[in-house]
Amino acid sequence: MDIQYSRYRLTPKKRVNRLSSMEPKEGVYLSAVINGRRVFADYFPHIPLGDEPVEHFLAGFKEQKTEYQQKILMHLKLDAEYRSYPARKFRNHQLWSGTEEIISPVVKYKMLRPDDHVFHDALKAGVRVRLDANAMFTPENVHLLLEAMKPEWRKLIDYVEDPYATTDWNSFPLRKARDFISGQPYDLYIYKPNCELRPAFPELIYSAYLGSALGTWHTYCEMITEGNLLIVQGIIGLGFYEEVNDFFTGDFASGFLPDLSIVKEMYEELERREWKDLCSM
Repeated sequence: MDIQYSRYRLTPKKRVNRLSSMEPKEGVYLSAVINGRRVFADYFPHIPLGDEPVEHFLAGFKEQKTEYQQKILMHLKLDAEYRSYPARKFRNHQLWSGTEEIISPVVKYKMLRPDDHVFHDALKAGVRVRLDANAMFTPENVHLLLEAMKPEWRKLIDYVEDPYATTDWNSFPLRKARDFISGQPYDLYIYKPNCELRPAFPELIYSAYLGSALGTWHTYCEMITEGNLLIVQGIIGLGFYEEVNDFFTGDFASGFLPDLSIVKEMYEELERREWKDLCSM
């Protein structure tokens, strides 16, 4: 199998998290022909989170030494099958920065500092909140989160992602979700199908990697076959990049469906890209 690549850049409209910047970000598409059909996959690294730059990824892809490389190859091999997948409805939380109107019964808020209380506005409105702490708390400063929160609000917190940078999470009193930090114990696992193999943990929240539309489509395809569609998932991030066209229709209250005509156009655009040889596998 001959692998080709095509680099691309995305221009942020807003920061992905507190560690990211507003500088343009580089990703790369991979392509191959399998059983006479051209297939595609996407690599979009988040450098502040430890992902390797595109140049390093391409140089090492043939060796398949990392889980991320292995997952990209898996998507490449499954892409032809993905294109026949149906439109299935699912529910998703709203990625909320604190400035937009809340239009969802469940929001995810990425905290910017330990004493960030912007999400209190959602709690006051009776909205369920998922907090992404990005490991900013310690047992010594967690009071900045807890003491400002009314007792009745706690039941509206679905979970806090990566509350501590350390791996001992026993003392953290709210429901915990594991993302990038290998903390224990935890109640849910934030699963990113774009960059990792599916874990055995039973309670998974599917999460797109906030890159290209192709990466989000692949996440959707894996979610509808292996995920729990009875719970609110997290694969939609609207309006993060200038160049990415959202392909989901619907709303946060009733659910979302992919517009398969837009997905078809996405593949047609990939076919028209300029491709360079990478390696044979």
